[in-house]
Amino acid sequence: MIQTKFGNFDGDSWEGLCQLVFKLKYGDQNYQEMPASPGDFGIEGFIKNDGVSFQCYCPDFHYTQKELYEKQRDKITADLGKLKKYESEIFKRIGEKKIKEWIFLTPTITDNNLLKHAQSKQNEVKGWSLQILDIDFKVVLKDVDFYAKEINEIQVISGKKIIFLEPLAIQKSNNPDDVTEYEKNISRKNEKRCTFNGTLHEKKHIRLNELTSRKWIEGEEFLKKIEKEASEIFFQIARQINQYEDEVGELSITWQGEPEELISKVRNEICVRIREAIPSLGEAERYKIADHMTSKWLAICPLEIE
Repeated sequence: MIQTKFGNFDGDSWEGLCQLVFKLKYGDQNYQEMPASPGDFGIEGFIKNDGVSFQCYCPDFHYTQKELYEKQRDKITADLGKLKKYESEIFKRIGEKKIKEWIFLTPTITDNNLLKHAQSKQNEVKGWSLQILDIDFKVVLKDVDFYAKEINEIQVISGKKIIFLEPLAIQKSNNPDDVTEYEKNISRKNEKRCTFNGTLHEKKHIRLNELTSRKWIEGEEFLKKIEKEASEIFFQIARQINQYEDEVGELSITWQGEPEELISKVRNEICVRIREAIPSLGEAERYKIADHMTSKWLAICPLEIE
């Protein structure tokens, strides 16, 4: 599975989410799902009114930028080839409406060579003069951000919490319903960190909540920058974090010391693992990532304080 801003996905769960998105967004335009049985025709759904078809792809692992590009490139090539191979079968299913756009939807695109490849394949496919394709046929690449609104709506409907990267407003609202589950988690855990000799220091509690939020938010932006500018380093970071996350949950369950000792242990362990995996990464960068992950885990619960 890979980690995205909307959760963890593999090929099957990504396709399932995409189908929900398409049905929500294009249902009134006669969106039709194309089940893979009895055959995979390089189309996972199409909008009958507009001649738009979709193909979804999610890698099963965090690849380097080069590896991800190659996986996406090969997927596009293979699935566009199916339009020619299964032309008659596709025509029987979509009818007279020709395909104007073939949209390739994937969680993230990190290499602009994929645009070059898509343009090249578009020109090649148009040269096939297939009866199912419009004369102005286009290959379009889209990442998860194109459907952020629909994904958030689906997560709300399914009972999942969504995250908007804004500073927390803990204890500034008189309405408890205005506070998200993530904010409640941070506040509850930080309350234990700010209780001294049985007394809660309220001002320190509020400041620590805001600091935890800021580290979480700034860390998200920092990791996005690494992913964009140094995807191989991001790949190594993501692998270390994913491996350690389950251990954090178990450590929290068995921990018998002070809350701050647990936070420090988790933060330091992340730094050690990242240093060993990526010795070229600077100390300040390692600690920024460690601060981000401890803050994030406080919010989404792998890091629990009893």
